[in-house]
Amino acid sequence: MKQLLNNLISNAIKFRQQGITTKVQVVAQEVVPEEKETMNLGGSESWYKISISDNGIGFEQMYANKIFQIFQRLHGKTDYPGSGIGLAICKKIVDNHKGFISAKSVLTEGATFTIYLPSKQ
Repeated sequence: MKQLLNNLISNAIKFRQQGITTKVQVVAQEVVPEEKETMNLGGSESWYKISISDNGIGFEQMYANKIFQIFQRLHGKTDYPGSGIGLAICKKIVDNHKGFISAKSVLTEGATFTIYLPSKQ
């Protein structure tokens, strides 16, 4: 879990907008019954949601699934350093905890990564 949060917060800092104070918000909460139903999280088991939002460069929403694939980059190595495995590792960690991760973004307006995890592993 430490690696998961480290990767997401590091990305928020790495992909910041120049000239703007970087803001990263981390919110964790239990998933309410209405959202459980909307997200199709069946059963009586409780779930938790962790959201990491930033005001960075963002990305086009059409790439939201691609960014979780290993070695997939939206920017060249000269623009932003990295190997292209950070978000793939995040997805693998969440998968190993029987949860799921998604991303929402608007180009130049930042991104939000949302993680859903069951309370019992």
